[in-house]
Amino acid sequence: MDPVLHILLPLLLLLAVKIDPKKALLLAPLAVLPDFDALFGLHRALFHSFIPLVVLPLGFVLYSKWYRPEWMLGSMIALFYLLSHLVLDLGGVAFLYPFTTDQLYFDPEIEFNLQGGINFRVDVEYGIKPFEEMGTTSVLSGEGAALLLLGALLIVVFRKEAVHALRTAWGVVKGFLMDTFRR
Repeated sequence: MDPVLHILLPLLLLLAVKIDPKKALLLAPLAVLPDFDALFGLHRALFHSFIPLVVLPLGFVLYSKWYRPEWMLGSMIALFYLLSHLVLDLGGVAFLYPFTTDQLYFDPEIEFNLQGGINFRVDVEYGIKPFEEMGTTSVLSGEGAALLLLGALLIVVFRKEAVHALRTAWGVVKGFLMDTFRR
């Protein structure tokens, strides 16, 4: 999946369930962090495994719970972003790396058509396959472009709400930058 969708889909879900928009926006880049394993030639292995995606963030959640309760929401959002990356890449990830490079995959296919009546078919393929190094990836796929166009359509239709949301988002970013560089 492309980086735009890795960020937008979980961010929109968090905003839809009314999670603190400031924290959701500031932590959104964590959603693409696992893809940096491509720099080491182990895309969908090194940073897509259970250690960086589950063990380390869960340790941070537990630390937050016991010692820094004010960090709890942020640590849960971070864990959500990292796990969302795993879920969105389930076409093949070496989740048990470094113990094995075999990739776990889950590939559902749902087909619906109206030719000759109502036809509905579900096919789910899953299992383990040998490690395949991922080739290059685009920054924006067809699905990502469609999502951005849908967002643009929403902005056109809901102008007032969109302007308010953009002003609010800019206020969050501006406040963060002011706080960061004021120190």
